[in-house]
Amino acid sequence: MTERKTYLLLKRTLVLFLLILPMICASLAPAPVNAQSAQLPVYVVQSGDTLYGIAGQFFTTIDEILAVNNRSIGDTLRPGDRLFIPGFEGLQGVLTTDYVPLGASLRSLSRRTQSEPASLVRLNKFTSQSELFVGRKIALTTSETTQNLQTMPSLLPGQSWMERSILSGQNPWALARLNRLTSPNTALPQDAYYAYSAQNNPNSLAIPGLTSMVIDNLPLVQGGTFVLKVTSEQPVTLMADLAGVQPVFFARDDDSQIAFGGINALQEPGAYPLTIEVTNAEGATYRFDQWTIVGSGNFETDQTLKVDPETVDGDNIANEDALFKQIVTTLTPVQQWSGVFQYPTKGGDCVNSRFGSRRSYTGTDKIYYHTGLDIGWCYGIDVFAPAAGTVVAALPDQIVRGNTLVIDHGLGVFSIYMHLQDFLVAEGDQVQPGQLIAHIGNTGRSSGPHLHFEIDINGTPVNPVIWLNREFP
Repeated sequence: MTERKTYLLLKRTLVLFLLILPMICASLAPAPVNAQSAQLPVYVVQSGDTLYGIAGQFFTTIDEILAVNNRSIGDTLRPGDRLFIPGFEGLQGVLTTDYVPLGASLRSLSRRTQSEPASLVRLNKFTSQSELFVGRKIALTTSETTQNLQTMPSLLPGQSWMERSILSGQNPWALARLNRLTSPNTALPQDAYYAYSAQNNPNSLAIPGLTSMVIDNLPLVQGGTFVLKVTSEQPVTLMADLAGVQPVFFARDDDSQIAFGGINALQEPGAYPLTIEVTNAEGATYRFDQWTIVGSGNFETDQTLKVDPETVDGDNIANEDALFKQIVTTLTPVQQWSGVFQYPTKGGDCVNSRFGSRRSYTGTDKIYYHTGLDIGWCYGIDVFAPAAGTVVAALPDQIVRGNTLVIDHGLGVFSIYMHLQDFLVAEGDQVQPGQLIAHIGNTGRSSGPHLHFEIDINGTPVNPVIWLNREFP
């Protein structure tokens, strides 16, 4: 009897399993692809992506994405998932997003992605070539044919496509087809052309003598840091201007030049021309202009602060500002720091006021902005050097800044420490990351014990948080 019960139980279990097996398989099977989806480009989900963000980038809706992918709103979105994107029937390849690089045009992006200019216009809803702002996030298509393409050296005046191709080790006719030229004879000087390479270099700026020119830390925002990096075959003189900022270029040991620039926190968000001039050894100058977007820093507004009226006196502020401007615009050509800047105090969660916040003081109607981080007295009063550098100023009893240290890290990058109680280093001292340099105080224009920590680039205060979270250059 026991054996029969066991047999019946096993039989019922097997029948039940066979009934639910199709449902399990259906739930694990990939969603069926309809004929419409097969004609659409694919986007590979990246870490941090949301359906809302993907829909906004590709000018569609969440409901339309779910429909063509046979998904529901409750389905989990995982990195690596492949989503068909509606609205782009007939486009081939995998969709990606990137920031517009220096020198980009529809023609150069078309060659770089091996797609038609009309496809790029359709993907990004362009209405004008001028919409290719440096730093704008755009959609592109990629395929196996776009892997490992890099910018060719520019055609020099009087140089033929045949000569340039041979110097690049490429077949002239195959290279012309790759760059969508009807004939090698139609190639133009200072235009961007691409060739297959073992390395991938998306630089699209073609100026004679330059191997590459890129702008780093996009997109640009109020209070942001930008870096221009230029590599050249022969020595060149460089000049750049962005929203009135003219960063200074410094030569490096690898035939490159680098310039750091800071966007003022009060710079109005909008489009600004980036102008770059390159002068070669023969004195020939090439000028390059491209619009660049500066976005909002989304700064907060602090409560009105009660301070000593002497510290908001216009003359006092002007005289002190002039002294510090001279210090932080005296540039040295050697980079002393390495890696990410360390936090200048123990603990990183004791910030009383962030960079860029708008603020006012009792006794004046003028609106100021905060040029650094105010770090409170949470984990002791020790102040540490965030990176290697040279102390270029140890100034006591400043009316606004109080007891203040300034460290030069090289290449126009300075760190500043205000309202200190005392100094543990002197002008001319070399400091190392983590070295104790001062103690937190309550001197100058201060409403309580704290450290004002500031990063200046060529005299412009920038958001220190960026330097505490990423490596430059």
